[in-house]
Amino acid sequence: MALRTSVVRLELRLAAARRQLASLAEPCSAQGADYLHTPRFWTGLAPEQCPGYDASRKCLSSLRAPDLRERGAPLRRSLEAYFENSWTLTEVLFSSLRTADAYYRPPAHGLRHAKVFYYGHPAALAVNKLRVAGALTAGLDDEFDVLFETGVDEMTWDDLATPKTKWPSLVEIRDYREAARDLVLKTIREHPALDAPLANDAPTDSADVVWALGMIPEHERIHLETSTTLIRELPLSDVRRPDYWPPDHPSVKDAFGAAPSRPQLVDVAGGSSTLGKPRTHATYSWDNEYGSRTVDAREFKCSRTQVTNGQMLEFVKAGGYANPDHWTDDGWAWRSFRNTKWPHFWERTGPQGVHEYALRLPFSETPLPPDLPAEVNLHEAKAYASWLGGETGKQLRLPTEAEYQLIRTATAGAPGAAASLETARDDEAADDVVSKDSAAMREAGLNLNFAWGSPATADDGVRPFAAVAGNAWEYCEDWFAALPGFNVHHLYDDFSAPCMDGQHSLILGGSFASTGNEASAFSRFHFRSHFHNLIGFRVVEGEGEPELTSHDAAKPWADGWVPPTYVRADAADEGAHKYESAAQLAAYLDLHFGGSDALADGPAANLASFDVRDALHFPGRCARILDEAVRGERLRGLDVGCAVGGAATALAASSKFAEVVGVDFAKGFVDAADALTKGDLAYSRSGEASKPGSSCVAKAAAPEIASKLSFRRADACALPDDLGSFDAVLAANLLCRLPEPLSFLDALPNVTNANGAVFFASPFSWMEEYTPRELWLTPEGLESAMRSRGFSLERAAPEPVLIRDHARKFQFIVSHGMLFRKVG
Repeated sequence: MALRTSVVRLELRLAAARRQLASLAEPCSAQGADYLHTPRFWTGLAPEQCPGYDASRKCLSSLRAPDLRERGAPLRRSLEAYFENSWTLTEVLFSSLRTADAYYRPPAHGLRHAKVFYYGHPAALAVNKLRVAGALTAGLDDEFDVLFETGVDEMTWDDLATPKTKWPSLVEIRDYREAARDLVLKTIREHPALDAPLANDAPTDSADVVWALGMIPEHERIHLETSTTLIRELPLSDVRRPDYWPPDHPSVKDAFGAAPSRPQLVDVAGGSSTLGKPRTHATYSWDNEYGSRTVDAREFKCSRTQVTNGQMLEFVKAGGYANPDHWTDDGWAWRSFRNTKWPHFWERTGPQGVHEYALRLPFSETPLPPDLPAEVNLHEAKAYASWLGGETGKQLRLPTEAEYQLIRTATAGAPGAAASLETARDDEAADDVVSKDSAAMREAGLNLNFAWGSPATADDGVRPFAAVAGNAWEYCEDWFAALPGFNVHHLYDDFSAPCMDGQHSLILGGSFASTGNEASAFSRFHFRSHFHNLIGFRVVEGEGEPELTSHDAAKPWADGWVPPTYVRADAADEGAHKYESAAQLAAYLDLHFGGSDALADGPAANLASFDVRDALHFPGRCARILDEAVRGERLRGLDVGCAVGGAATALAASSKFAEVVGVDFAKGFVDAADALTKGDLAYSRSGEASKPGSSCVAKAAAPEIASKLSFRRADACALPDDLGSFDAVLAANLLCRLPEPLSFLDALPNVTNANGAVFFASPFSWMEEYTPRELWLTPEGLESAMRSRGFSLERAAPEPVLIRDHARKFQFIVSHGMLFRKVG
């Protein structure tokens, strides 16, 4: 597949070079543009004949996302309708350009192509991706297929090298679009891949032709939003409101109420967010949405609405754009270079210093509505948060990805609120874009999926948080980064990976113009800090150094970026004061003067060896102790806190066991353990100085072992009733991280068979962060608690553990191993 992709790319780039040489002296041509604003403009279905046409509002609305796991006629029907809807929505938008000149006029900032590129780009991508997927053996036009293949993503705000491409005439591009549409429809209607069954457990993205046909309209919908922004940046004289565009939200005219001058902060309980989309969900996803990571967030306060134009105006009036104290270094350099004095989509309408502004909408201007969200870039959002923090005496920042998902969860279920990621992970039908077209979105109170043709008031009345999805995207503190388990998809290998570079911000939630995948609860998109789009923001008061998904991020890392390591704030505080505590003083006295006496008391004194190699293979050693402790055949084993499944796999390798179940609270661990029953899993060790280490492969379990294994997510303090009972139970390095350890012990009599064995290995390194102090147990306390529950202690011995932090730092831990037998 990689070779075929490379050959296709080489062919296309050679053709592009030929065209560039032939066209250097050719002027851009508007020849043949007399078809604009006539019926011939439509290269596909006219809006009134297109799926999604709303006769009551006389506009073209967006369909819901199709099910790509269907096969046969249902899949062909839904894909064709969705493709036609996407195609004509693009042409409705481009019908807003009054003249051919507007197509060729580049944006004033010089960071994007002229609109003519985005007119031809979706067609070129459709042809090229069908070739890569193997559905086509040749392209449509080897010149156009490359000329319109790749957009721009300017790396810095001061790169004003506006592309000097010589573009073809509009009528040539129009005809190219028409021919590309015919190719896509022929593939949808005739290709046998749409009839080939998909196994229930097969990833949805594993069928290349179907996946390419899902990608084509979703890619077009991304550029529908991009082009909406670019048209918004054109002079008003170049545009008109297109026929068939959805009506503006009524609040655009009514958003002149007395909005609070400062954001209202609402308390949010801490919690964890599990990110990532299951690979068997049926709708299209970009590759960065797959994988899984659970991220914790401490309690925080978040603004109930996105920051509004009225609130941003206070920052402008206070001289926020003139004071470098509020800006990051790069943000101030951008602001100074651009001489920016107010948000990008505002137009000054009064004398200098009077602060009278209008808001530019896609096709019109209106006096600045103070209640609409302030659409700004990341630099401006961070500067506002810094300024407001100074004004209020609070430490304010943007939300993290995990915090955004927590506010989405807190709001889900309220009338007018979008579904939470958590709910959509469990049931894809809960994801609004799966179940709702534009009309249903509008009826549900969501400004998403083109329910309306403009942004709306930031306060839609939903409590505790307003407009968490739709209306305007939301910036996060996180850089765009891969989730563990991410794999580049070979059909579009440069969609996500090049942007995982520590320079693309993460945006979530979608805007009014976000349709299809962009409107999904799983959507995670990347955006340059200095670019503008339909993006707003909230402010958060919370942990000063929160955990981000760009901390310790999984590979790939682009452009030399090495993700920072996450260190909890309390750990950093401990580091700052570590020399001041009696415990740390004693530790350093032992380090400098204690010598071998430092090992004289405690379990380390009983170790047979201090060779660190003897501390390796800890999961396997734990499994061996349990294996030796039980007798019989066709036994069942349970590994509680199984992590990535090493001990469970070792236990399943024993001929005594017919089944081994691993449970863990961390979904990412469970997914990795399950993946290793199906194939190898690549990972990278940590190196030194925060650099990546060697590439490694965790080997899959042999088929005869994998067939015995199953993994599931579960809470050790509330084990599921349907687990059944077991002959061997393992709890390795688990006990002292449980919030309610006695609840786990209470479950053991029910899950352990008569004469069954339970093996604990714990360093008993309790922390109040995990467990209230009054619930802490010593080894003696654990023995007493187990005895009262019908277990007798058979063995107690130290078990060394070695954990690699990075190439020069390892944790050497002496866990206490305790083997219990259920009496009777």
